[in-house]
Amino acid sequence: MSAENQQPPVERKTLDDRAKMTELERIRHSAAHVMATAIAKLWPDAQFASGPAVENGFYYDVELAHRISPEDFPAIEAEMKKEIKANHTFEKITVTREQATKDAQNGRLGALGERPGNPSKFKIGNLADIPEGEPITYYKSGDFIDLCAGPHVMRTGNVGAFRLTTVASAYYKGDEKNPQLQRIYGTAFKNKTQLDEYFTMIEEAKKRDHRKIGQEMACSPLIRNLSGRACRCGSQRERPLSRNWKSWPRKPSSPPVTCA
Repeated sequence: MSAENQQPPVERKTLDDRAKMTELERIRHSAAHVMATAIAKLWPDAQFASGPAVENGFYYDVELAHRISPEDFPAIEAEMKKEIKANHTFEKITVTREQATKDAQNGRLGALGERPGNPSKFKIGNLADIPEGEPITYYKSGDFIDLCAGPHVMRTGNVGAFRLTTVASAYYKGDEKNPQLQRIYGTAFKNKTQLDEYFTMIEEAKKRDHRKIGQEMACSPLIRNLSGRACRCGSQRERPLSRNWKSWPRKPSSPPVTCA
């Protein structure tokens, strides 16, 4: 993944911030865990970093030998649907820092089971970010256990409608000295109607942008000079660069372009 696709880090939420999370944010945060569970089932060697809810959906950062692409989305989404259908409870578990460190070293965090010799290295780093005196908690859904302060919906079945959207790259904790991870984005809503409305809005916005760009290009001097077409942009003096423009073929004729 190119440096141009690098994504900025998201600051860790405080407990007060988490207490104020909306229902939709909880759904999306839970969807990130469900997605991580699906990826872990498909690629058990996956090393997960962080998976928050964000403005338009959610993501999870992962280190994985396999390069995830949109072609993998149907397989991941199919596993996610199985987890949602299973309707696992999101169980909150409070542990000591010593227990969390031990579990991370055994590879249990961000995984479906212990992975001897394959520690949850990014969870060890995340654990260091938790202030002394703040409770350390896991969230367990099915076999998947993650170091997480929450909150979540009650069950995986409450995640609702979702769709994976894109893949980018991000440095762990936003530091270019750290490993580069794959960032898998998705979005989720309470129901399919809201999900469909969201993507309809996105498509309509793209069409508007394309029309605007097309009109701006058609009204540019370069395009007018190459095409010999008139443009009603408020200027009556624009002419092709060639001094022999009157001798240019007039057929087939092109209608003038009207700019917004």
